[in-house]
Amino acid sequence: MKQYTTILLLYLLLPYIAAAGIPKDYYKDANGKKKADLKAAMHSIIQPVRVLSYGSGENSTWSGFYTTDRTSDGYVIDRYSPRSTWVKFSSNANANKASAPSGMNIEHSFPKSWWGGESNNAYKDLFNLMPSESGINSDKSNYAMGKVTNVTNGNGYTKVGKGPTASGNKSLWEPADEWKGDFARDYFYMVTAYSNLTWTSNGLDMLESNDYPTMQQWAYTLLLEWARQDPVSEIERKRNDDVYSIQKNRNPFVDFPNLAEYIWGDSVDYAFSIDGTSSGGNGGSTIDPTPDFATLVDCSMKNGFSPFFVRTYEGCEAEAWTSDANYGAKANAYKLPGKEADEYLMVNLDLTYVTEATLTFQHATGYNGSTAVKDTYFQVLVSENYDGVPEDATWDMLDAQFPPLKSSGSFTDYVSSGDVSLDDYCGMKVTLAFRYTSNSAACYCWEVKDVKVTTYTDPDALPLIEEEMNEERADGKCYDLMGRQVPWNTKGLVIRNGKKIFQR
Repeated sequence: MKQYTTILLLYLLLPYIAAAGIPKDYYKDANGKKKADLKAAMHSIIQPVRVLSYGSGENSTWSGFYTTDRTSDGYVIDRYSPRSTWVKFSSNANANKASAPSGMNIEHSFPKSWWGGESNNAYKDLFNLMPSESGINSDKSNYAMGKVTNVTNGNGYTKVGKGPTASGNKSLWEPADEWKGDFARDYFYMVTAYSNLTWTSNGLDMLESNDYPTMQQWAYTLLLEWARQDPVSEIERKRNDDVYSIQKNRNPFVDFPNLAEYIWGDSVDYAFSIDGTSSGGNGGSTIDPTPDFATLVDCSMKNGFSPFFVRTYEGCEAEAWTSDANYGAKANAYKLPGKEADEYLMVNLDLTYVTEATLTFQHATGYNGSTAVKDTYFQVLVSENYDGVPEDATWDMLDAQFPPLKSSGSFTDYVSSGDVSLDDYCGMKVTLAFRYTSNSAACYCWEVKDVKVTTYTDPDALPLIEEEMNEERADGKCYDLMGRQVPWNTKGLVIRNGKKIFQR
């Protein structure tokens, strides 16, 4: 079980239960179950106790959305549209009575046409319902969710078009990257809570009418991938708790982010355990719940650069790289004298006890319609000897996937870098850098977001980390799994007072 995308999420399984609003023994009937039996147990557990009336008004869907999908400053959270288009609830809306803001619809993640009616709870289940701007609601129709390879419609955020299914290219819709994991876990919930329904219409492009697996292989394989790439966020945990406060049921795929792996993924041969242990395989031996993998860096770049920092070629403070709430890290020298820039957006990585490491990020380029930028004006670099001045260091160039050129000077779509291996640097401390250069003849823009470095730590090295920290532990200090001292309240899996604990 050392597929990193799966075990990367294992740490999220640990005692989140104690911190969240999960009733005692809520999931006890799923304990020790595997695969189809685990799914069947969850089916029995997670049926909604109470659903709201569909629509607007008192105790309605929109009054539910007021609780489940409202920002602190009153905006409707629309997972189908960019934040710049979000609208506010009316000033007199509340958790008991609310109406749809102008231009907004109730959107079924699983369209009602997939089971052909409004007579069951699936039609009113808040886990299946999301606020949506009416235009994209209409565009996505009742299509299945999948990877759109030929975009023909949408709003530039949610894609609509054709894409691959088991039966060929079909009409599909694809959510934005930041919500893919959320929708994947909603789909896992729906095929578990309502596996008794008979699927029809476009639902048959990805579903099967049976108790298990209920999804076609291509569908659950893709959704598992999205769930791994977009882990559970605080906004998703809050929604789970909020829906529970209304319906008295929960989405277990949010409470246990790797649960889907035990039902459809690479852990189907192991029994699921709500306390973070799993037995099965190898004659029933116990599987160590301590994760081998960890996320070393996870920065959206939308609210500052930390833990990244910026330096010029000479090691001075820089100006071209800025943090943008919509686009992440943005490098543009258009307003600088002579449009001259040579700047490094950097982060120091301690890979001392790491045996595998992978870099991923999303990025887009602008104003380069006729000039290639890869490895020339934009570079992804690693140095083993950076010591404050980039020009004095030796840099190796990494091979990341870049957006293709466009026929005009507009911006490209965001693309994934792909999995960029850092394995050659395991066992050492290095500096990772995004280098942006510009001049009066070639001044382009680079937007980088959602930067992650995920690592596999040698389990044999963990005792060494602990041994090095024996003296300092007495002072109550806190460390991550890389052996670095971190603030006492750091979230995630940490070593404190000689024990590995999960802090929420």
